[in-house]
Amino acid sequence: MTASPRGHTMTRPFWSRRSVPSHVTNLAPDDPQSPAALDDEVRQPRGRPRSLVSEHAILAATLDLLAEGHGPATISITAIARRAGAGKDTIYRRWPCKEDLLLDALASQQRPIDIPPDAPVREGLIAPLADLIERLQGERNRRILRSLHGAGDEFPKLNQRYHEQVIEQRRERVRELVRAGIARGELTSQGDPTQAAMMPFAAVVMNALEDTPILGDPRRTAARMVDAVLHGIAASAHR
Repeated sequence: MTASPRGHTMTRPFWSRRSVPSHVTNLAPDDPQSPAALDDEVRQPRGRPRSLVSEHAILAATLDLLAEGHGPATISITAIARRAGAGKDTIYRRWPCKEDLLLDALASQQRPIDIPPDAPVREGLIAPLADLIERLQGERNRRILRSLHGAGDEFPKLNQRYHEQVIEQRRERVRELVRAGIARGELTSQGDPTQAAMMPFAAVVMNALEDTPILGDPRRTAARMVDAVLHGIAASAHR
């Protein structure tokens, strides 16, 4: 107990060093169980962990620079750190090289879309296509796409990794939908139904690269595009 300025007694906080056992007070300051670390933990405000806030700021800064027309070759870790308000050491601890950071920043744009494996092909295609249309209706996202596309010759490995680790995952979901649709009798196995199902996605990307995005309500537009494709590859059209 300690005396307050008015003479009243106050209970010392439970994290007070005076109440910490002697075996703890002898720990090094950087030990997570040391009094200094415990004090820091008490003072740390609730909310998102500081590391996640810093990572989000770094990824956002990277995308901002791409959107401003800086290609992967001209973006520097120094510029990213300055924009994000982070230290270069913080960036290098998380991303050993700039290519890794660029890849994570680009991948962070992809919103997860939960499509049940037994979903009808039509619904399974509309959801990701509508998401792509909506994303590329934004000028900032189109600039980022063009920046990446224009750096293909300078950063071929980045382009390759982006397609393998990001784009290919989405394409595989489309392939799974088509295979399931064929197995259920929704789609024909004649020709190349998988390639046909990919066509609306390619059209959206190409329009964005030419800065002529597909406008309108994303879901309704996606539904019209998917219906046009399914009209040609539906099993009923080949009976």
